[in-house]
Amino acid sequence: MIDKNKTTENLMTKKDLNKLFWRAQTLGVSGNAERGGNLGYLYSMLPFLRKKYQNGTKEERAAAMTRHLEYMVTHHVPQFLLLGSSMALEEKTSETEKDVVRNMKVSLMGPMAGLGDSILSYTWLAICGSIGASLAMKGSLIGPIVMFLMINAVWMPLKFLGVTMGYEKGVELLSSPNSKGMISRFSTAANAMGTIVVAALVVSNVKMSLGLEFTLGKDNVLNIQEMLDRILPNLLPMLLTFGCYKFLKKTNGRHVVSLIIGLLVLGTLLYMGGILA
Repeated sequence: MIDKNKTTENLMTKKDLNKLFWRAQTLGVSGNAERGGNLGYLYSMLPFLRKKYQNGTKEERAAAMTRHLEYMVTHHVPQFLLLGSSMALEEKTSETEKDVVRNMKVSLMGPMAGLGDSILSYTWLAICGSIGASLAMKGSLIGPIVMFLMINAVWMPLKFLGVTMGYEKGVELLSSPNSKGMISRFSTAANAMGTIVVAALVVSNVKMSLGLEFTLGKDNVLNIQEMLDRILPNLLPMLLTFGCYKFLKKTNGRHVVSLIIGLLVLGTLLYMGGILA
């Protein structure tokens, strides 16, 4: 729901957004295998969060920072739109409705990564690289410079539009009379999209199959994995992912390294024993 105590004036001014835009150029600087670029995302959000919670409690500030330390992997350019949208949702939702911020990020990370990778990296970046390389092959020193300028001639305006319009239009939309119902619908849709994205990631990245076979006759071999695939494809990857999720949830994510080592050891032993293929 919308916080009724807020004024209609936006929390972030044009000057604030300009400063945040340049600060957010560090979005892709930090990265780790566990949570992607979450540190860069939080670092970019900090000026907004300080302003938003300048009169808030220590617990509210800590919860806000924790929200933006969650897993974040997407293309660098559309990420600015996520940044602006996150600020708009943070500003116009109450403390009991903050799940919509996380749901929005989870649901849009994948689609924005696909859009950014296909158009801005694999297409535009390749075009800029080929032009710069052709100039360099002719002995011109301006080849790398031309490539750099061409890339940023498209990327920088898109980044700026993403963070400013994502925030300003988001705040404007969320301040409308119908915003309560809209946030509810958006949260439901974002939850559904997030579930689909996570399921697709599991199927694409988690590989697990059984190597067990039983001979039932002279020419009759029962392959357990093939039988499972007929019942429900990708059942084992789903169960493994769900088990890891339950473990991390129960331990509050404190034993990630132990879980990775345990999976490596267990997987190796099961493979050597012929249980896993």
